[in-house]
Amino acid sequence: MKGDESNKLNKKQGPKQNPVEIERLDHTLQQVLDSLEKGRLDIFDIAQDCEQHCAMLEIELEELKLATIQVIEQVEKTERLEKQARFKLMEVSRQLGRISEEEIKVAYDEARALQVRLMEFRQREIYLRKHRDDVAASLKHFKSISKRASDLLANTSLALNILQGNVNRITDTIEDIQRKQQMELWIIESQEAERRKISREIHDGPAQSLASMIIRLDLLGRDLPGQKMSPAEQIADIKKIAIESLTDIRRIMFDLKPLLFYDKGLSSALQDYFNDYEAKYNFDIDLVVLGEEHKYDLGLEIALFRLVQEAITNVRKHSGVDKAMVKIEDTGESLTIVIKDNGVGFDTNLKSDNPESYGILGMQERVQLIGGRMEIISAPNSGTQVIIYVPLEGDGDHGQNKGNNSG
Repeated sequence: MKGDESNKLNKKQGPKQNPVEIERLDHTLQQVLDSLEKGRLDIFDIAQDCEQHCAMLEIELEELKLATIQVIEQVEKTERLEKQARFKLMEVSRQLGRISEEEIKVAYDEARALQVRLMEFRQREIYLRKHRDDVAASLKHFKSISKRASDLLANTSLALNILQGNVNRITDTIEDIQRKQQMELWIIESQEAERRKISREIHDGPAQSLASMIIRLDLLGRDLPGQKMSPAEQIADIKKIAIESLTDIRRIMFDLKPLLFYDKGLSSALQDYFNDYEAKYNFDIDLVVLGEEHKYDLGLEIALFRLVQEAITNVRKHSGVDKAMVKIEDTGESLTIVIKDNGVGFDTNLKSDNPESYGILGMQERVQLIGGRMEIISAPNSGTQVIIYVPLEGDGDHGQNKGNNSG
């Protein structure tokens, strides 16, 4: 019987080492790398377009500066001529009885024409000054965006290098088809989820704001009649949009930053993230680490990091409190993470079609991908505990790598 069972087991394990399956996974991972590389090139194109726009704005700004200087000279010259005409008109008025009516009319018409011309030049000066300042502000803003795009490009390149190194390590250590299928699914799902999230946040935030600013600046430059808002109010409104866009970009970069933690270890990466989170949101997070700290497989660390990140975000947004506790315990056989708060709590018996349950379902799917399980303990007005349990026995699906850390 034991021999039969051994033969059956060998038959089941045989296809796991099929080179065709390994080649298929390699192809899938390469597609992921190609997608990330395409994203990096897209960011590069955005940075290039922004730099070209800056160059155009610089040319326009120089032209406006020159035009402003010229109209200021015209204003000063016309002011002198208008002043002379007014003195001449005063002299004519004193000699009403000695000069002809035609000479009086000529002096009056000349003074009036110069006044009208002076008013036009002054209006032109006001318009050019305002347009010059608007273009200068826009140039400054686009230079800021260009710099941030360059920084994001550098971060994306680093993330690509990290993923390439991780892919090489995964393909070198694959032993069975089940592990390959799990890692393939996790990488694809995680990559696509992050890309959708970043794309949605950029589309709904900075992209919309920039489009609105460009339209508003175009309308402002045309100086259309019948506008409800004054130029100063429009500039203030555009500035407000720019500030909101900058805040969105910084938040997106803040969310991407933790991906660079791979050589620090899970608890160190979480502590760095909590420090930034506390400073950004004025939200206290206590981190407690029990047991010996180890270095885990990169895929497992990133998955756990994202789970904790989402749980903390839920606490901040929905619990009604400004403090949480995160406990990590490694027993050598299992890893347990607890995220706890003393907030308002909620009914855990939410229907699957309830929008509030979507985040919980997503977290449960992430835990299942790494072979673990998740439990949520909560009730209205009783706080919430999110418990994540992952087995670490032997050479399981998580690829625990204790290395030098375990001696």
